[in-house]
Amino acid sequence: MIDARGIPTCICPNCGDNLFRALVSFDPDTYTIGMYHLDIQCNSCGALATAPTPIDNPGGPTNTNEDGFKF
Repeated sequence: MIDARGIPTCICPNCGDNLFRALVSFDPDTYTIGMYHLDIQCNSCGALATAPTPIDNPGGPTNTNEDGFKF
């Protein structure tokens, strides 16, 4: 298992998988994720990584309106 924390990624740098375990809290009003920690762990190999945020997207953040539609 490697510790690759520090560079945000959505793909495990060790095995290439894209399923991670993350500590999250849920918004009781909307039932959506209200907050998540940036330390994540690959579900396949256990490598530690840093979760990406919209600003980390190489293509730039995607904008959405109040209905969730991209523009």
